[in-house]
Amino acid sequence: MKPKMILAMSLLTLMVSCRVVPLWGPASTPLPGWRSLVSDLLVEDSAFPAGWARMRDLPQGSLTDPTINHVYRSWWGQAQGKGKAEQAIWRAYSIVDAEDKYTELRQSQFQPRVTPQYDLFVEFAPPTEISFQSQVANEFYLACGWWGVAYCEVVARYRNYVVDMSFELEAEYDGDVTHGLTYPEIEVVVRAMDARFAEAMEEFYPSSP
Repeated sequence: MKPKMILAMSLLTLMVSCRVVPLWGPASTPLPGWRSLVSDLLVEDSAFPAGWARMRDLPQGSLTDPTINHVYRSWWGQAQGKGKAEQAIWRAYSIVDAEDKYTELRQSQFQPRVTPQYDLFVEFAPPTEISFQSQVANEFYLACGWWGVAYCEVVARYRNYVVDMSFELEAEYDGDVTHGLTYPEIEVVVRAMDARFAEAMEEFYPSSP
């Protein structure tokens, strides 16, 4: 099974449907920002280094339809023909649902379901090369390792929004080489991701004077 399985599964979910009802079912009162575009929180292309380009946005209509609660965007290293990054965002109808989604991702994204027999696996851990920790997210975890390829992944929760973003990493391990973003480049994108959520949370939940 390939890395970043949850993001791949997101593609299937997005292509089927994600606009009919609020994520995980309705509650009595929607939270602030419920009718804003979730796609507005996706990282802009400008956060990536020169030579990287957007691949796709999903689902169709997610850039204009505020009722879509689960969005996806991907990029690739077009200049070198290698490397990929992906982002998925879930908007939950309640903070409890978002907490559950974060826990699910945190527990599933950094360990294989079975011991890999053919793919290289190196345990995921927070990298010393990236010191950034969000001061805005309610929950935040970033780790890097190898699962077939080297990559870093960040899972975070901002109130009722959950984000999962992965980056193939420029790395070498025991003769295996992967191509992607460097640690400093990944940190730049993660900071840009966090800044977008910081702005949105301030808009939805203004600080007291």
